[in-house]
Amino acid sequence: MQERERISMAWEKDPDALKPSKGYTRVRRVNRALMDTWFREISLVDLDTLPEEGGIVFTAWHPGGLIDPMLMMAALPGGLTFAAKSPLFKTPILGRILRAIDAKPVFRPQDNVGDKEERKKANSGLIDTLSSSVANGQRVAIFPEGITHTKAHPVKMRTGAARILLDSIRKADEMDKPRPHLVPIGLHYSDQHQFRERVSLQVNRRLTYPPLPGEDGALEPSSEELAEHGDLAHDRVWCEEMTNLLHTEIQRCNQAQETWEDRELVWRARRMIHTARSGDEVKPITFHEAVLGSRRVRAAWQYLAQNDPERNLEMETKFKKHHSEMEHIGLRSWELRDREKKISKKAFLKNMILWIWSASWMLGIVTWSAMIGTIVPYMFIRLVIIIQSKNEETHSAIGSMKLLYSVALYPIWWIFTSISIGWLLASKNSFLQDVELPGYILPALAFIPWPLVSLILLVWWPISARLHLKLFERLCKSWRNLRLWSKLRSGQVEWQDLIEMHHQLAKEMASIGEGLILPGDPDWRDPPYGKEDWEVVHLRTS
Repeated sequence: MQERERISMAWEKDPDALKPSKGYTRVRRVNRALMDTWFREISLVDLDTLPEEGGIVFTAWHPGGLIDPMLMMAALPGGLTFAAKSPLFKTPILGRILRAIDAKPVFRPQDNVGDKEERKKANSGLIDTLSSSVANGQRVAIFPEGITHTKAHPVKMRTGAARILLDSIRKADEMDKPRPHLVPIGLHYSDQHQFRERVSLQVNRRLTYPPLPGEDGALEPSSEELAEHGDLAHDRVWCEEMTNLLHTEIQRCNQAQETWEDRELVWRARRMIHTARSGDEVKPITFHEAVLGSRRVRAAWQYLAQNDPERNLEMETKFKKHHSEMEHIGLRSWELRDREKKISKKAFLKNMILWIWSASWMLGIVTWSAMIGTIVPYMFIRLVIIIQSKNEETHSAIGSMKLLYSVALYPIWWIFTSISIGWLLASKNSFLQDVELPGYILPALAFIPWPLVSLILLVWWPISARLHLKLFERLCKSWRNLRLWSKLRSGQVEWQDLIEMHHQLAKEMASIGEGLILPGDPDWRDPPYGKEDWEVVHLRTS
């Protein structure tokens, strides 16, 4: 598996035959800058496995609102045609962006656009347009669930992607061109709604489709379906079967769970096993490696649940109890080492110095600048998010709203404050020219032409905000370490018992997979289409 980890390296280049339009390229350039800012780590996996011939229908689940298509647009090479719900095209700014990248509107029943027949006709035209593009070797991106959501698993999928694929295959055959492909995309977020989290976009194996209607071995509709839909029944049966296969594949490659709590437990189990196996020094791993590790844990855990449910329940109960204790204390898996170092005077002195150093800078120019440059748009966005979060339907779009409002409001505020403060500090007509300004920096600015001061401030606001975040992170980390130091010194934590339980659980969990062939092993084989990972997990024979 080839991994391309995005931290500061270049994004994937477009194939020569799939150069996007100038409008698309401009929007994508901004989009990539936003993704680099929003996420602290972006892992792009297996982009080099994309087929070189034939169009592609990319499909993905939709837990992140507008973050999902923005990430796919930034990461996937070649121009993509997106299908988006029709109300988005009426949204100021966003509607213009969608038209600039040649996105196509989807008319859903809940959007209340026209009557049923009008929507049906419009969507049929959309499928015809997209399938023609795919048949001619282009690439489209579809979210077959049709909605963004907050579930820990894909919700019911519509047949739109399958219909586009079927129509495009037929058109490609008529034009004697390579048949198109259906490629599921895995989107793995550490938290898509929070700033500076991590993400992994994974290109999965292209989906092999069953024989087309009319071909040997094609699925046959029932007599009831034939009576209701006539000749279209054959297409409907094929599309439903393809959609079911796609649903299972997207569920598998995105490591679906019933609840986010179950998903979090798998990730914590992965961290526990990694910590136990790392020995004396726990080395950081990339987010892609973490995703693969959680996939292994998920497969082993689900295999155990099917084959030894009593043991599975016992381990899950013990793990949840241990996890609750760790949460109460405020400890993480990798911190259960080097107790003597953590309670040493040197550790206390180091963290105290870091805390004082961070706090002193935060009381100075950095934080004051960050507050001036961000407080108004931040409070406005916060208010909007609080109001919107009361609506259950908008929970999945919180990250998108934060990002879009930030992109729109912060630059406007920076320009306004830069001009205003620049004029106040340095203009000859400003009343501050008669006031003795404190410090060294402000008096120096008064001798610079005010437009230049405004330009300096315009650059300084985002820099100060970034510095403030780093200082705040260091302040919180050092304060947390000081509290942990106090707890460990006071004897509130039964350290040895905690370590023994941690190692015992990690050993038990690791033992589940030691005799199994799991994802990532050299002899692992991905399951057939329509099957989950755990269904092909089996015991190692030697």
